[in-house]
Amino acid sequence: MSELSRRDFMKGAVIGTAALSAGGLFVGCAPKSSASSSASSQTSSSSSATTDTASYVLDPKTAPDASTGHNFDVAPDSKTTVGTTLENLKSAIAGETAATTKYATWAQAAEKEGFPELKRLFTCTSDAEKIHIELEYALASKLDPSYQKPAVPDVPTYTSGINLIEAANGEIYETSDMYPSFIKAAQAEGNTEAVQIFTRAKLAEAYHAERYLNAYSMIDTPSDEKYYLCPVCGYIHKGENFTACPICLTPKASFKAY
Repeated sequence: MSELSRRDFMKGAVIGTAALSAGGLFVGCAPKSSASSSASSQTSSSSSATTDTASYVLDPKTAPDASTGHNFDVAPDSKTTVGTTLENLKSAIAGETAATTKYATWAQAAEKEGFPELKRLFTCTSDAEKIHIELEYALASKLDPSYQKPAVPDVPTYTSGINLIEAANGEIYETSDMYPSFIKAAQAEGNTEAVQIFTRAKLAEAYHAERYLNAYSMIDTPSDEKYYLCPVCGYIHKGENFTACPICLTPKASFKAY
């Protein structure tokens, strides 16, 4: 084989290998039911790429359940003081009040620093925590009609990067420690309404933490994608590729965009 022919052969082999690798990647990432269509799309027109992307649209059919879910264990070094369900509701409201106040303050700080995307994220999450507060307050008031919401706390402000990490840490604590602890106490008392309220808040906080960590990683390369807030449970989605809330199944049409 001449040197020219050898180079042509090697070039073709490399291109073929790259094509096969890309094909394997697409097939591996796609749902099993659409694997064959994903593979064939590599030889079709560019319009089929839109179809492939559509196959990843979030389209939940079943709401998570605290009694069967595998992400409801309490952190081994739990820092949560657990009382009665009423006491736990009051503690949760105090925590969420601090969170919504911090996020509203940090939204303004982000705007001053020139981070409009972070302002939208903090504002969206602040509103999400208000949803949790109202759900928890409604039940707390039912159990104790004399109960009043706590005072709004003072908020320390750092740079936006630190604010994002502080926010993520708070959300991780709530989703891995506080709310799982309160869920177990409510289950023991047989208070199914409290279980549902705590469960939805716990799951939403995990997504909040994810949004904050993503924003922290991408702080110097922000996107203009919208954030969408579920008005029922406080779930936040970034981008357009979803059809409903994965926590409570509320349809996208009901979400508020930021």
